[in-house]
Amino acid sequence: MAANSNIATEIRELSESNNFNALKEKLQSFKPTLSEDNANAHLDTILSELDVSRHSFGYFFILHIKLNRFTTTMNWDTLFAQIRKFLTHCSTEQLSICDILHVTQFIGRIVDELIQRRQAIRGILPLTIVIHKIQKSPGELTPIHCELVKLCLAAKCLKPALPFLDLDITNLSSCSDTFMDAERFLLYFYYGGMAYAAVKKWELALFYLEVAITTPCHVLSEIMMEAYKKYVLISLLVHGKFLPLPSYTSHLVNNNFKTMFKSYHEFAKAYAKNDTTKILELLNKSKDMLLEDSNYGLAKQCIQSLTRRNIQRLTKTFLTLSPTDMANRVHLANADEAEICLLRMIEEKEIFATINQQDGMISFHDTPQDLGTSISILQELEDNMAKCMRLDERMQIMNHSLAVNKSLIQKTMRTHSRDLDEMSFTEGNFN
Repeated sequence: MAANSNIATEIRELSESNNFNALKEKLQSFKPTLSEDNANAHLDTILSELDVSRHSFGYFFILHIKLNRFTTTMNWDTLFAQIRKFLTHCSTEQLSICDILHVTQFIGRIVDELIQRRQAIRGILPLTIVIHKIQKSPGELTPIHCELVKLCLAAKCLKPALPFLDLDITNLSSCSDTFMDAERFLLYFYYGGMAYAAVKKWELALFYLEVAITTPCHVLSEIMMEAYKKYVLISLLVHGKFLPLPSYTSHLVNNNFKTMFKSYHEFAKAYAKNDTTKILELLNKSKDMLLEDSNYGLAKQCIQSLTRRNIQRLTKTFLTLSPTDMANRVHLANADEAEICLLRMIEEKEIFATINQQDGMISFHDTPQDLGTSISILQELEDNMAKCMRLDERMQIMNHSLAVNKSLIQKTMRTHSRDLDEMSFTEGNFN
């Protein structure tokens, strides 16, 4: 007990005197003792004697040891209460002194444990708080972002993640591990694409998945493969066809993914040709694969989307139509199903039509132009102009920072000098 008090006293004194270098050395010397098999009660005693907001660095060190030693025989609720207390009330200044790699691994372990215990929702608020503490600016992407979106997906509670996803990224926070940085960058955009897909913001989902797929790489990542499968299907929902990837996409992706995921491309080709029979055949044929990839629901939404597109095409050809005729033309089971689909589309303002209750005939109408629509369009235009102006300001700041970056200037000069030397050699000018 005296030893525990001594450790707690050392942490308090060195923290309050801001002597964190000495505190790091002290904590490392205590580590063998704190990591012993029977040390759990001692760790709890030390944590109880510390003020998490004033002694955050030492509190994290002790808590990290306890989490690493956690087993199923230990009390998870007690441990999580201590973790939540730290994430919520820790000092921003002392958190910045902690090794970001250790903090990232620490939070990753917590998230995995919460998901395994089906308690994901308990970790969402603490993670949002700690992300704000780690960030130097709202547009900074930290290694913790992907863990927050992962938790929100597991909890099926996406609202807390959307404010982070909606922000434009202007800076990246590194965790000093190149592999982990790359993995978490890809996971953030992959999970982000899944989150936007879950709330049916298809265009944003497509953009996030595209970033994950087109990230420069020397080897193919499993994350990129999973993102590509979803990209193919969501591309159908947004554009009605598979949208080719940008020209800057890695040749590894372009050369391999089309052959690796042939079934997805066959599905996309049938969709683009408006071949409903072929699509249903491919859906049934690939059902097991789609279920294994967790993409069966997306594929079914593609079929629903194709039905809606076909109904929209009918509005350009017919002024009136019976529900039975519509059902036959868009391959629905019966007139009742056609009427239900039509009512949903009218409610969501995808088409403008009325159904005569006396004879059951459907009448299609042109899109009405009202004052509310004009005002909303004007507001959207103003919002987009404001975004462009903010983006221009950021680009100017970034351009200035690059213009005065010493290492970039030196590298550019070396490259330019080497190009001049090669040009002189090819022209036969050796002087």
